Amino acid sequence: MKSLRDHFLRIDARSLGLFRITFGLVLIADLFGRWRWLRDFYSNEGVLPNHNHLFNLRGKQEVFSVFHAFSTVGEAHFAFALALVVYVLFVIGYRTRVFHVLSLVVLVSLTARNILLENAGNYAAIAILAFTAFLPCGSRLSVDSLRASMALRDEKRDTELNDRSRTPEAEIWADRLPGWSPTSLAALGVLLQIALIYLCTALQQRGEAWRDGTAFYYALHVDRWASETGAWLGDALPLGTLRGLTFGVRGMELAIPVLLVVPALFRWTRGIAAALMVLHGVLLGVFFDFGLFGWALAAAAPLVVPGELWDVYERSWNERRARTLVYDADCGLCLTISRLLKRLDLRGHLAFQGNGALDELYVRNQTGATERVPMPKEVSAELVERTVLAIDRKGRVFLRGKAVTEALMALPFGWLALPLKLPGISHLLDAIYEVVATRRHHISMLLGKQACGIPLFGEDDVDEAEAEAGPAPALRAARRALGALREASVVVVLAAMLAQTAKENPLPGAAAIPQGELLAAVASWPRMLARWDLMAPEPPRSNGTIVIDGQTRASQPIDPLTGEAPRLDPAAQPAPRLGQLWSDYLDRIRKQEWVDFQRAFRDYMAKGGPLSEDGGRESSLQGFDAYWVEAPIPPPGAPAPGEAEIERGKLFSHARGGIAKPSLERRPGLPPSVLKKPIQPN
Repeated sequence: MKSLRDHFLRIDARSLGLFRITFGLVLIADLFGRWRWLRDFYSNEGVLPNHNHLFNLRGKQEVFSVFHAFSTVGEAHFAFALALVVYVLFVIGYRTRVFHVLSLVVLVSLTARNILLENAGNYAAIAILAFTAFLPCGSRLSVDSLRASMALRDEKRDTELNDRSRTPEAEIWADRLPGWSPTSLAALGVLLQIALIYLCTALQQRGEAWRDGTAFYYALHVDRWASETGAWLGDALPLGTLRGLTFGVRGMELAIPVLLVVPALFRWTRGIAAALMVLHGVLLGVFFDFGLFGWALAAAAPLVVPGELWDVYERSWNERRARTLVYDADCGLCLTISRLLKRLDLRGHLAFQGNGALDELYVRNQTGATERVPMPKEVSAELVERTVLAIDRKGRVFLRGKAVTEALMALPFGWLALPLKLPGISHLLDAIYEVVATRRHHISMLLGKQACGIPLFGEDDVDEAEAEAGPAPALRAARRALGALREASVVVVLAAMLAQTAKENPLPGAAAIPQGELLAAVASWPRMLARWDLMAPEPPRSNGTIVIDGQTRASQPIDPLTGEAPRLDPAAQPAPRLGQLWSDYLDRIRKQEWVDFQRAFRDYMAKGGPLSEDGGRESSLQGFDAYWVEAPIPPPGAPAPGEAEIERGKLFSHARGGIAKPSLERRPGLPPSVLKKPIQPN
């Protein structure tokens, strides 16, 4: 029973910490991707002013967004800056629970500010972030965990720094916040959510292109889906490779849910699932512009890494990375930095030695024990008084900035410190080190430490009897009450997720799962809509785009989406690659269900569209026609479609409707047959 509990109801704290970092970095990258189009999608100067959005959604959609309160471009920049601060604090794990919830609010608000931009990636990221908000994502690899660990163990000397024994569970439990518990239904909710995303996606990909292996070929020829890298690879890779990618991606989507729920040998099945999640997400992220979908799932992979694999990693000691740091034992700043490095050194590569006794050198071996070996001859009392030393297993001694670099390289992801060895950067680091080292005792006093590193009087006064007694009864009662409230909230969110998934995806027996108003509201307000229909049932066999046939006030023909003369022949000019936001928006604004939002789009285009800030031309338009131009994607090995196969439909006109027809006939690049092609009515 314990193994089943740990398998389904617990996620290792180290996995949660790594997830917080990777997922937060993905959210930051997504924010910067949106920031590029802030004026166009998040201000009243763009395609959808906030009042227009809310007016057209009345009674139709349940949306909440704090970005509806920001109207001008400057206000939107301020809001995005606040969002960036929230994401950064979430990544580093400062007040983690607070900024986890705020990050969820930011992501929901970015999604709901303009629902024409949302897709499966938004739904997946929101759902994963919502379930993990109930889990202690800041208990490891965070500022919060560092602060708690520093308060729990206050090392004063090198022998204590070299003690790597684990803190007793009772001490950790006594210091936990009310409501915190490593066992929670939220862990089960996260695993089910991830498994259902993959399973529902795979079950809906049942078209012929997925069966014959051409799905990736067609998907990479859909301009609004393929990234720049994907479009290039779609033409460069042989058909056999694309078939392999097709079957491989769908195979991973079917295998991952099975690997997540199989209890036997879960160390390896979960590890394989995590690796497949990363591979699957990176493939989708590199090949396609699907927003957060691929990257969010790849960033969620640490959630399924079991504790046994973390233990294996922490025991993977490398002699070449082992270092001994000889620090000034009379410096409070040096002691504090050493205590911090100890906590970051997950694999135990660092040993610490004060400069009081230099007859022998402390070194760590593969078992984690500390050995004593002869001190290198060049180490003297005068030397260690002037600088910190880093000494490797071969006896090589590194000073000043080089010692700092060697210490960093002994930590996990130490390769990130390699640039510090470059000429110029290493000299700058030496200069910074000298400035800090000469003032280290003064800095120690400013940090509240005496020069010898001992806390000031009264700082460490703790009632030992109170510490041994454990949490007070009132605190234990608060923990039980808040824990029960947390689990009840998880049950509601989990039920809402299952009901919404059954509603939106054709699962066996899904029709029998009731939803009701409450569960529907829980799913719809935070936009957890669970539409896992990526490339389903198969990629389209045609390629379409919006073409704006406009003229500036200087009577210059222009398509504001490309900055060039409009062409109604897709073969003559590929669709503009403006990214996922524009792709989703343009694909939806043409459809009848979004016709209420077209007025704002017309006004925006009349102002010049996304290129209106380019000062190279008088960009505002005096009139334009909007067309949806669509051409079939040729099967593998077939020639490009001819003129007769291209379909053009007029969506709407604005003002004079673009260039007059006599001028249209004289424009270069447009064959005469364009004018003869019948135009579909609005």
